[in-house]
Amino acid sequence: MNHKMNQLFPKNNIRQSIFNFSFLLFLLALLFRFFKQLSSTYGFQTWQISEFLINYQGGFVRRGLLGEMLFLFASKTHLDLEWMVKFICLISFLAVCVFFIKAFLKRDYALYILPLCFFLGMGILSDNWIRKDYLMLYFFILILKSYQRNWPLAIKILMINSLFAFVLLTHEVFAFFSLPAILLLFFGQYRPKGNLLALTYAIISLLPSIFCLFVTLHYHGNATIAQAIWDSWQPIAGHNLPKVLDINAANAVSSLGWQSGTTFKEHFTMNFLAIDNDIFSLFIWLVTFPIVYYIATNFLMVFRKTELSFTENDQVILSSIIIFQLVSLLPVFFILSCDFIRIFFYCIGSAFAIFLIIPTETLNSLIPTVIRRFIIRLNASLATILTPNKTILVFLMLFIGISTYTFFLKDLVRNSMIYQILCILSKPFVILNKLWPYAFKKYLT
Repeated sequence: MNHKMNQLFPKNNIRQSIFNFSFLLFLLALLFRFFKQLSSTYGFQTWQISEFLINYQGGFVRRGLLGEMLFLFASKTHLDLEWMVKFICLISFLAVCVFFIKAFLKRDYALYILPLCFFLGMGILSDNWIRKDYLMLYFFILILKSYQRNWPLAIKILMINSLFAFVLLTHEVFAFFSLPAILLLFFGQYRPKGNLLALTYAIISLLPSIFCLFVTLHYHGNATIAQAIWDSWQPIAGHNLPKVLDINAANAVSSLGWQSGTTFKEHFTMNFLAIDNDIFSLFIWLVTFPIVYYIATNFLMVFRKTELSFTENDQVILSSIIIFQLVSLLPVFFILSCDFIRIFFYCIGSAFAIFLIIPTETLNSLIPTVIRRFIIRLNASLATILTPNKTILVFLMLFIGISTYTFFLKDLVRNSMIYQILCILSKPFVILNKLWPYAFKKYLT
């Protein structure tokens, strides 16, 4: 236990102790927000809960598998639906947290990066842990582990495609940060047969998953199906659910009836043409992406315990994976979503999962020489602009924030580490400020 605590809080100097204390305050702030969100009532019309209401009661439709399972279970048990959703999300969130904490400790990595807004802290800081995101990431972890198992190839392919099918039928965005990576791994496995055959065999190996993706894209839903889904929950939700679904409302069931072209255009406009407090959103992302990349690729190097725990080659591998995952997610970033904090989470979370699970030798063999040289030059250029060291990394980690939804300056600030630290330090004063008028009421009157 003491060894693990020393891993979490290495005893170096006063500066390190101050950062350790700040880190503890940040964790306390996250814990406070988490339990506050857990005890809050969201309601069926919020995106958090409505995302789990999509089922097959109006016919086959994208994202409906988990909702159909939940519908059948809720119909039999009559348990509180919102708490059932919270339970699913809580188990998924804890499973992902346990995986990364154990993996970091096993490799002797410092844990400071994990709670940040673009990693495990994403859900708590954005009030979006009650979503399908942690469930998707955990299934991606299971897929990667299945790929690494020493199973017969047929069993391995069956297991991977089964896991893919479940998640793709639950949320199609999963494909963008999972399918390209697994395709690449299979391609590397078959490469001795030649590039063309390797690509063919990789596609055939994941053909059921690819077919499943295209099925979900085809059955994207419409207003009629959305209303039928809404009606199916009436006996369970009762008066908590309006009888007529507002197709223009901002919830997941209503989104099934949105027109694709209009939705793509709105997402692109919100992502790249938004202006908040006279700041153009595109400029913010041109700054935020490089900073997040800089932190994610330099953190393990700067905070390493020994030179062997994280090498320069490891940095090139991790950098390559992050770039690859970011490119895979570009369609989501451009037109399919404007939930920026979640896109960062998909990218960083999945990239680190690949880096931690797939052996170094395998990953090395997948990086072309030209990409390796590009990554080395990119990292060297960033290091020239801002020399990676603990002071720089801590400063950036304290102040980096990501807007939850498109670009809002207020969100950017509220999701930063320093804001959360100041919030938790302010709690006693906030409470006193609310209580003192009652305590001195008789004197004031």
